[in-house]
Amino acid sequence: MAAFLDAMAPYVQKLIADMAQEEVSMLLGVSGEIKKLEDNMEGIKAFVADAERRRITDQSVQRWVRKLKDAMYDATDIIDECQLEADKRRGSTEDGSSVKKVSAGCFQPLLFCLRNPVFAHKIGSRIKELNQRLDGIHKEADRFKFSINLGSNPKPRKLTDAERSMQKMTSEFDESAIVGEKIEQDTRELAQLLITGGLHDIKVVSIVGTGGMGKTTLAQKIFKKVTIQEHFKVKVWLSITQHFDEIELLKTAIEHAGGVHGGTQDKTLLTRTLTNTLSTGRFLLVMDDVWSDQAWSHVLSVPIRNASQKQQGNWVLITTRFENLAQRMVASFYQHHVSPLNEEDAWSLLTKQLPPSPNQVVGTDYLRDVGMKIVRKCDGLPLAVKVMGGFLSMRSKSEREWEAVLNHHAWSVSGLPKELDSRIYLSYEDLSSEQKQCFLYCSLFPKGGQK
Repeated sequence: MAAFLDAMAPYVQKLIADMAQEEVSMLLGVSGEIKKLEDNMEGIKAFVADAERRRITDQSVQRWVRKLKDAMYDATDIIDECQLEADKRRGSTEDGSSVKKVSAGCFQPLLFCLRNPVFAHKIGSRIKELNQRLDGIHKEADRFKFSINLGSNPKPRKLTDAERSMQKMTSEFDESAIVGEKIEQDTRELAQLLITGGLHDIKVVSIVGTGGMGKTTLAQKIFKKVTIQEHFKVKVWLSITQHFDEIELLKTAIEHAGGVHGGTQDKTLLTRTLTNTLSTGRFLLVMDDVWSDQAWSHVLSVPIRNASQKQQGNWVLITTRFENLAQRMVASFYQHHVSPLNEEDAWSLLTKQLPPSPNQVVGTDYLRDVGMKIVRKCDGLPLAVKVMGGFLSMRSKSEREWEAVLNHHAWSVSGLPKELDSRIYLSYEDLSSEQKQCFLYCSLFPKGGQK
């Protein structure tokens, strides 16, 4: 909400400034209220960024922000009403007869509207009432003691690859971005497990860990391993969204298995087609980022079980945050917990996110001490390390800049939502106001949702 204000305040102020330039000083004293509204907006813009930070953990600030947001909407409504009235009056006279159109370049909406005394009185009264509300909001803000001009990064920046991690995952990945012997060992052990299955009953390997722990990366490495590619004739990678479409999921499974669904929307026909496609050879099916057993019990269980009766050694590999999920799916399963990165591997992963140094001899060794302190704050979480690496990549490689990141107040913010820890929040806060607004808008869409 406050990110909306942070982005909207300059926009509204510009609209009001444009109004003030339309030679309205002679019109019924409205210009005085417009100038006051412009001044109010200038004052609001100074501390709205601090309000954004504090409203996350302070409900009284949240209520204050809500009042300010409503006032912002009313300000834009007034300006829009002037434009609509001007457009209406430009096209016809008061008795409804048409008039000659005026060149848009010569047309000034507010000046045109305020020459109508009735409309001018109405708009003037609304601006005056809005200013009174803003005066009250300003007075109420005094008790919060907001920091002035504690703005976000004023220069828009490009998002890093790590910050685009909300996109739907596939089996493709950058092998060079992976660090540590632990993931190599886990890959070898789990791949060996998959190629030694010899029973008709379907078996499940469950890779379990918190969000951002590297479950998908481990599954991708297993899926792409040469021994796996050679052992399984049919290999299917499915990214399971929280709000999946059963028909689309079946179609995707058929396509990835090498079959043809013909565009049918019939679930029975699609289920039969998937069964036949999986039955062409030993198969491995990956269900990535599974949040419940719905995709299994309602969609995939029947074709997978039926196909597994025709040949031995078929496996399902799932990545999930929930330990009991595989148990609800089948009786036979193996569970693997993903471990956090050790400090050395985390430091290696962090440096991989940084742009190459002009001085290849020096590299980033001179930043290692402060860098390791930042790494420790990431608690071995690969996603957090990648986000911090992207965050640091936009800054100069200096101890001063990195110390500023290490001592950033976002680390100590308490009361954040469960999905937004301090490391992710720090990267979000570094976005410009416009980028924050776009980010919040995109967050309305479910992860990996269908178009």
